[in-house]
Amino acid sequence: MRPHHLTITAFGPFAGTETVDFDELTNSGVFLLHGDTGAGKTSVLDALCFALYGRVPGQRTEHRLRSHHAQVGIRTAVALEFTAADRRFKIMRTPKQSYPSTRAKNGIATTEATVQLLERTTGPDGAHHWQAISSSHQEANKEVTDILGLTKEQFCQVVLLPQGEFAAFLHAGAEERRKLLGKLFGTRRFRDLTVWLANRAKALHREADDATAHILLLAERIDQEAGPTLTARTDARPDERHLTAWLPWARRLTATAEDDCTVAAAQAQQAEQTHQAAKDHLSKTSDLAGKQARHQTALTQRAALEETATDHPRLRRQLEAGRRAEPLRPLLDQTAAHTKALKAAKDAESRARLLLDAQDTSEDIPGLQAAQQRLHAEKGRLEGLLPEEERHAALSEQLDTLREKEEHAQEQYDEAEAWLKDWLNTLEHHTGKIADLERAVQELPSLEATHKSLALQLATAVERDALAVKLSRATTNETEREKEMLRAQQTWLDLRQRRMDGMAGELAAVLETGQPCQVCGSPVHPAPARPAADQPTRQDEDTAQENYDEARNAHEEAMNLRSDLAAQHARTIGAAGTDPVPDLQARLADATATQDRARAKAAELHPAQEALTRLQNEHETQTNQRNRTREALTEIQARSALLAQQESQLAAVLTQARAEEASLTKRLTSLTTTADCLATALDAAQATESAKAHLAETQRTTADATMQAGFADLDEATAALSSSSVLQQWHEQLEQWGKQFAVVDSILAEAELLEAARQPQADPAVAQEALAHAESSATDAAVKLQQARERAQNLAHLTADLDARVAAAEPLRAESALVDRLASVAAGTGAVNTLSMELEAYVLAGRLEQIADAANKRLSIMTNDRYQLRHSHEKETGQGRAKAGLGLRIRDDWTGVERETSTLSGGETFTTALALALGLADVVTQEASGRPLGTLFIDEGFGSLDEQSLTDVMDVLDHLRAGNRAVGVVSHVGELRRRIPTQLHVKKRHQAGSTVHPLVDADI
Repeated sequence: MRPHHLTITAFGPFAGTETVDFDELTNSGVFLLHGDTGAGKTSVLDALCFALYGRVPGQRTEHRLRSHHAQVGIRTAVALEFTAADRRFKIMRTPKQSYPSTRAKNGIATTEATVQLLERTTGPDGAHHWQAISSSHQEANKEVTDILGLTKEQFCQVVLLPQGEFAAFLHAGAEERRKLLGKLFGTRRFRDLTVWLANRAKALHREADDATAHILLLAERIDQEAGPTLTARTDARPDERHLTAWLPWARRLTATAEDDCTVAAAQAQQAEQTHQAAKDHLSKTSDLAGKQARHQTALTQRAALEETATDHPRLRRQLEAGRRAEPLRPLLDQTAAHTKALKAAKDAESRARLLLDAQDTSEDIPGLQAAQQRLHAEKGRLEGLLPEEERHAALSEQLDTLREKEEHAQEQYDEAEAWLKDWLNTLEHHTGKIADLERAVQELPSLEATHKSLALQLATAVERDALAVKLSRATTNETEREKEMLRAQQTWLDLRQRRMDGMAGELAAVLETGQPCQVCGSPVHPAPARPAADQPTRQDEDTAQENYDEARNAHEEAMNLRSDLAAQHARTIGAAGTDPVPDLQARLADATATQDRARAKAAELHPAQEALTRLQNEHETQTNQRNRTREALTEIQARSALLAQQESQLAAVLTQARAEEASLTKRLTSLTTTADCLATALDAAQATESAKAHLAETQRTTADATMQAGFADLDEATAALSSSSVLQQWHEQLEQWGKQFAVVDSILAEAELLEAARQPQADPAVAQEALAHAESSATDAAVKLQQARERAQNLAHLTADLDARVAAAEPLRAESALVDRLASVAAGTGAVNTLSMELEAYVLAGRLEQIADAANKRLSIMTNDRYQLRHSHEKETGQGRAKAGLGLRIRDDWTGVERETSTLSGGETFTTALALALGLADVVTQEASGRPLGTLFIDEGFGSLDEQSLTDVMDVLDHLRAGNRAVGVVSHVGELRRRIPTQLHVKKRHQAGSTVHPLVDADI
């Protein structure tokens, strides 16, 4: 990277706009940036860094970059043109800053930081143009980092070799070196890898422990499944530490369980055979007992049959008489039926005559027939009057309907007449009410405007009074802050002037005999200045300036607050006037009440108008109803008079025809009932006469047949009759007895039963008990066999699972051991790591060794081959593994002694630190991007060198110019102004700020 032009405005100590032409300064290869202490030499480098990265070196913030000497209207800005990777860029930045503004509330506006990154391109016509790349902070910073190949930290370390940090890095402890080198080389990934390996090792340890726990759990389950009996017959349980021994032990238990299963199967088979034999014995015993029981049952049945045979002669006589009487059954049944029919006919005739009128009860058959003919004639006459009865009913219904209509019409007429009577009063009332409501609606906008104006005036008046109190307090506070600011400013300026007046004494106070002066570099101090007794220090000045800055900021804040409050107070007075708040509150309350009353009336207007419209519609409706009902009443009354006359004439005729009944229909029904009773009585009398004739004929025929069948009379024949089922039952009973007796004899003659009867009595209960015992034994044997099979199967499954778990655990344990070894090596705790260095420290140690080698190439030249930097792997006392390998020692080849870098003198320290910084720059550049550095800045330290050492250092700087590299030296040492003709002079003008002035050979 090579800078071309740097423009600084209101930045740091520079009050105005300053321009640095690096092209002119770098023509000679080496140029000097010098000026008085505090003039702003380092601020030029700060502006360069800020332009590129938006930040300054170190821990300073971008909010304090604005120059205190700058005028209010000038904005802080930095612009830089530079070339990198054969491309030319321009970057312009402004920090976040505040400035006076008439538009802002408090008079102070703030602008955010801005950036513009441009690249110079060449058009087809050969003209150069600036093309915008980015105006985003994040994007621009990334572009710059990619273009330069350096982060901001790397840039500050390898391009802007900062003052005081050479020796700090040289004398730093291992931890400080680790932090710096880790940031420059980005070795955090190695630390992250170390942490990842440690975490991975812990995770694998947990997985391995889990696998072991699963194996031990399976072993415990195998032990429980086998049980104490089985485990007692095998080897003892292995040690939990020997996981591989569990599998053979489990396999032996499984084999033993399978042997037990074979034995249990044989025992179960034997028990089943015994059980089958007991079942066969029980079957034979039960069969013998059954035969013996059949023989005994047959003997009992024959005895019972012989006992029942004594009643058989009587049963045979009854069966023979019943069979002789059976042919007479139809005649006997017919005689009984005719007798029964005659009785039923007489009973029916008696019941029918009870329903007749008194004059007809004793009539014979001809008399009943005459009465029946009279009833039929009367029914015919009444049926002819039925239409007239229906017409009479219709006339009655019509009269009833007309009376209802007349009543309803009269009610409607009366209602309409009553409503219309009050119409004029109702109309006048509603019309007056609507007129009153319309006046209220017309007044409402004016009332609302008045209320709104009073409410706004009251709110503004309340705000006015509150702002008046705040303004009073703010005015008092502003006055106090102004006094404090003036006092702090005067104190700071006095201290600053006193320190500047006594600066020679301050510099002389740090001089040591034989040590070079920080200003001129001479080790001889013939007449050092004496500091005054009350000489202020730099810390005193910085403290006073900080106090002044704080007081000034407080005053600005108080002034801005007072100005803002005054503007707000004036605005509220203009809006609310000077009326007191209580008066405004009373006026607002009156306006609110008046407005509420008007709104209430306005809300009633529309309903009142609708009510009037409804009333007008109702007036028209009621008028029409009164006229319509008057006409209807006249028509209904005329129609009712005509129908009433017709209804009266029909009523007289029908009353005579109905006799005492309510209607002709009921009268006809009564006559029909009487005619039915006459018909029933007539039929019953005729049936009685017929039944008497049939009974007499049947009795003669039956008497002749009875004598012929051998019965003395009709009663004897009737007594001999039995039902066919009874006769059949008697026949079957006699026949069944004969069959049963034959069957029993045949059973008693069977040879098997006779043989069984001769044998001892069988006992199935004993055989059943033997079977139950055999069955229980067989069940127990089957259960034991099932348990043995389940145990063998479960042990086989668990052993297979254990085999898989052991097989899976072995690679896991191997991986855990491998990662554990890697983690211990990376953490520096393993025995393999003989250096006891963490991985990141080891990488950084390699980088430090490269830096030392690169530094020694220049250190040999600057010290005439006397000194060499040596990288040390030794761990500092009290430091951990992360700090081992980051030690630096110095070897004096003139004496052959290797010693600590802290033993170097001031000049030796600067020379060695400069070589180390240049070596660091070379290694970081090569690591970051490999792009050559076009420009290098070295800040301070040359005053500690003697003349020869300064010559040697200048030779090295001349060598740095090789490869078209420019070197800028920042120093106020006078000897360098003689040796380096191209210079940039930074002049300090006290309160007016600093300026820059380039000087070349001709100017000098």
